Amino acid sequence: MHSTHSPDNLVENDEIDSHIKPALVASILKTIRFYDLFDFPLKIDEVQNYLYAYKDPLHIKELRATLEYMVKEGQLELIKEYCLLPNRQMLIDTRKGRKFIAEKFWNRSKLYGQYMRAVPFVKMISICNNLSYDNPSEQSDIDLFIVIKPGRMWLARFFITLILQFYGVRRHGQHVVGRFCLSFFVTENKLAMSELALKPEDPYLAYWTKNLTPIYGEACYETFKEKNEGWLKTYNLAFTDHQKRHMYFYKERKTKRFAEWVFGGIVGNFAEWLLKQTFKRRTLSRSKKLGPKSNVVVSDDMLKFHDHDRRREFYERWKS
Repeated sequence: MHSTHSPDNLVENDEIDSHIKPALVASILKTIRFYDLFDFPLKIDEVQNYLYAYKDPLHIKELRATLEYMVKEGQLELIKEYCLLPNRQMLIDTRKGRKFIAEKFWNRSKLYGQYMRAVPFVKMISICNNLSYDNPSEQSDIDLFIVIKPGRMWLARFFITLILQFYGVRRHGQHVVGRFCLSFFVTENKLAMSELALKPEDPYLAYWTKNLTPIYGEACYETFKEKNEGWLKTYNLAFTDHQKRHMYFYKERKTKRFAEWVFGGIVGNFAEWLLKQTFKRRTLSRSKKLGPKSNVVVSDDMLKFHDHDRRREFYERWKS
C-alpha cells in the first residue's frame, strides 16, 4: 500500500483516532464509492467538493487527517493525492487517459455548439453525464441537456436535430462514439430537477445536477442554479464556478432574434403544433416498446428519452 505523507497532512495515529468522526468517515466512503462506480478516482480537494450528505463544517486539515486514518484502517489508499478504494490503483491511469478524450470532446462541443446556440428559442445548452466532469471513455457519446423557451419545444428540437444530422454528429442507431445525444430537453418551466428524483435519495441525479456544465446561456444557467441549490443542499452539495469553465460569452446574433420574431407568432404556433402532432405520436409509440427500465417523458415542457434509466441500478450498487 502506498500513501502520501507530508508535514501538512501527516497526523500521529493516536491523535487521529481520538478525533475521528464516524459520520465523516461514512460520508467519505459514500463519496469515493459513488465515483468509483464510474472508474473516476477523486483527488483530496474533490472529495471535499463532492462530499456526500455531510452537514458539519469541514476544514481541509480535518479531511486529510480522516483520510490518513482511513488509510491506516485499510479502507482507502492515497496515491499522489488520489483517494482510492483498495486495489483500485489502475484507475489513476484511467482518469488521466480519459482527460485527453474529454479535451477532444470539449473541442467538438465548442465547434458545433456555435450552430446549436444560433437556433431560435434555445436558452441554454449544457453538457451532462460523464463529459461534464471530464470522464468520457473511448465509447462515450456527448450528452446534452437543452433548455427551450416555453411553447417552442418541438420547433427548437427539430432545428437542432437537423443541424447535427446535417453535420453527421447526431447519435442514432449504432452511431454513438463522439456524437451528440439529444435525449433531454426542458423548457424554462421545468428547471427543478428535484421533480425527477428517485426516493428515498438520488445521488446520481444530485451529482448530475451539480456537475452540469453549460456551454451557452449564462442567464438561464443562473436561474437553473436558483431552482436547484436548495435541493442540492439536502445532499450537502453546492454549485461552483468551475462548471462555467466552458461557457461561451458572446452577443446574440440579429439573425436569431429575427428568427424568433418570425416564429414567435402565428407561423411559429402552427409549426409547433404540426411538429408536435408528427413526432409525439411516433415517440409515444416507440416508448411503449421499451422495457420497464426506460424513462421517457413527453410533455409540452419536457422531452426525456432514456431507453435505459440506470439510476436505480447505480443506487443499488452504491448501497451494496
